[in-house]
Amino acid sequence: MKNPLSHIKPEAPFHLLRSFMFHFSSHVVRKSVSRSYLGFCAYVNGLSSFSLEKNSQIVFDNEGFLVFGTERSSFRGWAGRTAMYIRKYGELHIKGYNQIGRGSLVWILENGRIEFQGETFTTGNNMIISKQSVTIGKECAIAWGVTICDHDFHKLYKNGIQKTETAPVVIGDRVWLGMNATILKGVTIGEGAVVGAGAVVTKDVPPGVMVGGNPARVIDEGIEFRG
Repeated sequence: MKNPLSHIKPEAPFHLLRSFMFHFSSHVVRKSVSRSYLGFCAYVNGLSSFSLEKNSQIVFDNEGFLVFGTERSSFRGWAGRTAMYIRKYGELHIKGYNQIGRGSLVWILENGRIEFQGETFTTGNNMIISKQSVTIGKECAIAWGVTICDHDFHKLYKNGIQKTETAPVVIGDRVWLGMNATILKGVTIGEGAVVGAGAVVTKDVPPGVMVGGNPARVIDEGIEFRG
């Protein structure tokens, strides 16, 4: 993981001001924050978009630190604004160092929860959406264009009975999600698994396998993702 302060640019004072305002926001709960980055809980792109409703929270724990849209990558020139929308009683939990890439959307609906467990990064233009719960383990790599969502947005019925609309998503430690992959509701991805580019994951993925396709299926086993 890159040190976010190792690439100071002319726009850095604007980012630092926005980071200062974020750090002292009434929505931010600082249980345990890293002291490695000027004591801030986050390094926030000055052009990022935020909408944090009443009683929403961003909780930092385990020396939490978030790089939000300020990573040093090829997405700097074209990925667009990074956005965070949290409705009332929604919660974002940041444990350890994590990075959310430029042009990404973090959207937490009422009573939803997203948790990053540490040393995980998303590269850019990602969408992570929660109505119930999305948990992302340690040391995960989430490539550009990946979507993770724990609900359908619409109701579906079969023989007059409503199908499951919302179910938790759990992504284990050291998982690699390839570009433009989609992770749908109710999915658990096992430790060390790899999800191929463009895959649509609708069912659980065992640890240490590679899946690909639509719908995703196992295409290789005994895989080790080492970052």
